Amino acid sequence: MTQPTRLPPLMSTGYPPDTAETHMPTAETPNAANNEILLESGTNELEVLIFGLGEQSYGVNVAKVREVILPVAISASPGQPADVMGMFNLRGAVLPLVDLHTYFKIDPVNKESSDDHRIIVTEFNGAQAAFKVERVEHIHRMSWKAVRSVPEETGSDHMSVTGITELNGKLVLMLDFESIFDHIAMQNTLHVTHVDNELGVDRESINVFIAEDSKFIRNIMQNVLTQSGYTQVNLFSNGQDCWDAIQAGARGERKLPDILITDIEMPQMDGLHLTRKTRATPGLEAMPVLLFSSLITEDTRHKGEACGANAQIAKPELPKLVHIVDSWIQKLELGDLSKAA
Repeated sequence: MTQPTRLPPLMSTGYPPDTAETHMPTAETPNAANNEILLESGTNELEVLIFGLGEQSYGVNVAKVREVILPVAISASPGQPADVMGMFNLRGAVLPLVDLHTYFKIDPVNKESSDDHRIIVTEFNGAQAAFKVERVEHIHRMSWKAVRSVPEETGSDHMSVTGITELNGKLVLMLDFESIFDHIAMQNTLHVTHVDNELGVDRESINVFIAEDSKFIRNIMQNVLTQSGYTQVNLFSNGQDCWDAIQAGARGERKLPDILITDIEMPQMDGLHLTRKTRATPGLEAMPVLLFSSLITEDTRHKGEACGANAQIAKPELPKLVHIVDSWIQKLELGDLSKAA
């Protein structure tokens, strides 16, 4: 098996000399120390791994990427989905390999050779998966303000494109690898339809704001909450729209949220920045904020805490999300906002 070439640490400014010959991407960050400060403080920054399929460029948040490797030997398994090429072993872990060409029905630029193809190894929702792409170009640091939301009417059938940005005159489509993998694997954990009201709280009286860039995940969250008895569910496809609505509520132009549930990576404004700005809004200092993201791990939890989040849940734990919201409602009913954590 070909030995994998690891991506550098998130804040690295380049690859070690001994990996240069593999033509892996290099980061476009001139000051690694400053970059780390920006990312750690929730100032709406991200690093994007740019890769290609056919003539189109795509992007994925580097925070979800473990490494980029050269093509490897794979083994087919009976009954595997058409988009899955097979399985391979990576340091003791058996990973499914998804062919994004097949998934999106895109022909490679060079159909005769796959020598330049790369495999992006990802980790999200507590699991690893791999995706075959045509080429890996570079890593680019940018602000979430530079990423535009995808218009609802132009979303793909699988709702896997969550944002659009432009780099060097080219459009780059931000992909939601979670929805791609879930669409293929049909994970039951993301298809909960109802959560019992074990605490007997008044779910109908609570105004919930949800900021989530993935239409796929937004629909699932809305279905679970409404079918569980939450009648006031307000959806926003990015952090900026949610923040605008919160400001409108602060001005008395609409009802303020009782509880905010937000993803972390989103166009225009990420969830950490949204949490920080909400916490700084007079009258909302004690409003419960829950981060619901595939990026949450024990190693990254401190970022949400620093921005003022009351709780953080790694996708796809939908029942746990509802139970936490119920516990907050119980505290709100008792008038004890200080313990909503």
